[in-house]
Amino acid sequence: MRSQAGSRSVLLLFLLLMSLFAGAVVQAQEQNSPNSGFNFTKIDLQLLDDINEVDRQVAKKGLIFENPDLQAYMDSVCKRVIAERPTPEKVQFRCLVLRDPMQNAFAEPNGTVYVTTGLLSLLENEAELAGVLGHEVTHTFNRHLYLENRSMRKKVLTINIINAVASVAPGGPGVSSGVQLFGAAAQLGAAVTSQILIASVYGYSREKEQEADTAGLSAMVAASYDPGAMARSFELLDQGSRYEFEPFDSFYHDHPKLAERRKFALDFATAHPVTGARQAAEKDYLLQVAPAISYNVTADINGRRARSAVRCAQRLVNAFPEEPKYQLLLGDAYRALGAKTTTLSEEELTRHGKSEDRKNFFSRTEQEEQKRLAEKPEGQAALKENQAQAEKLYLAVAQSNPNYADTYRDLGFLYEEQGRYPEAAAVYRHFLDIVAGTSLDHLRVERRLANVQKLNDLTSPAK
Repeated sequence: MRSQAGSRSVLLLFLLLMSLFAGAVVQAQEQNSPNSGFNFTKIDLQLLDDINEVDRQVAKKGLIFENPDLQAYMDSVCKRVIAERPTPEKVQFRCLVLRDPMQNAFAEPNGTVYVTTGLLSLLENEAELAGVLGHEVTHTFNRHLYLENRSMRKKVLTINIINAVASVAPGGPGVSSGVQLFGAAAQLGAAVTSQILIASVYGYSREKEQEADTAGLSAMVAASYDPGAMARSFELLDQGSRYEFEPFDSFYHDHPKLAERRKFALDFATAHPVTGARQAAEKDYLLQVAPAISYNVTADINGRRARSAVRCAQRLVNAFPEEPKYQLLLGDAYRALGAKTTTLSEEELTRHGKSEDRKNFFSRTEQEEQKRLAEKPEGQAALKENQAQAEKLYLAVAQSNPNYADTYRDLGFLYEEQGRYPEAAAVYRHFLDIVAGTSLDHLRVERRLANVQKLNDLTSPAK
């Protein structure tokens, strides 16, 4: 039986915990009231340190897409949407491009805004980019991540107070166990920042997202961008899901629904027309972000997202038809498609189809998936068409730029995949003749050449 002293200790513990919790709530309410500025707490400063360390690790691991011209462009658009607003304390705005084919953007409380190469590849013009940046910097201006951090910590603390009290209830463990559990709760609270980082990537509450949309639209109007471009960006995000299966859900579809956000942006644009809006030509935008899109096409190919790769490379070819490297990228994307169709089928767009695609993505390699698709008539037809498109693009480059060595390397890859070994050997040799040992790929192509020659000997009729 528990002693009276033990019961009094339990009561005192409970009252102490509740007073601590109540004090934290009052403090947060006072600091977040409209009539007072944002006052940093130890919790906020710890989060800031963690965020700064995240930035250091991102840079250290080479995840930032570094291109001086692109960075200057990102800085210019970012400055326009920030305009003359005073920079908050402990904030230094930087708009960086992240090497990531997923279509995301997120802001950190220290002022770092990350836009992925995947999202840059999806957007059509500068006004849409301005809408993204205007939305994201609002999260920093309004201290959303700090507030989310405080909120989550309060929730964690509340849950663990309840657990602590339950642990010392009649029939439960003694007071010491309750104290130990509260110590564990404090440790858990210290680890919440990792969850907060997830929140910054995958979106905030509906209210905070709407707040960021509203402020972002206002920033677009102030910078003479057409606010309707934000609505178009939501439309593009929704359309993009019809081209490529996503193994991981995108936050854009949940905070709140894209259709709601698009309607809100359209209504705002109607109510706030911009006279003499900045020109937002797609070709001008593509000229600035083409390096990131080129990188992203290769990342999509390597990440089993060949449909997205085709779509992005085709945009570059349409805008710059005389640029051979973009034609090669498109050829590579078609070659990577293999037995896949260029768009998802109606069946694949259903809930069941998405579930099957997710299961196949994680249970099969790309080679296994291609083999399965090629066993079906529609897969065989897709393979034939995609390889024909790739060959057409490669040969067009070879004709217009006969000394562009990479053309023959990629054409050799295609012929090798098709079992056309003599033709593969011929274009591999041509590649090696042009580069004369100066290309980083020459050793790889030499090995490929030796392999196709061996395969040709094995498959050739005996003399």
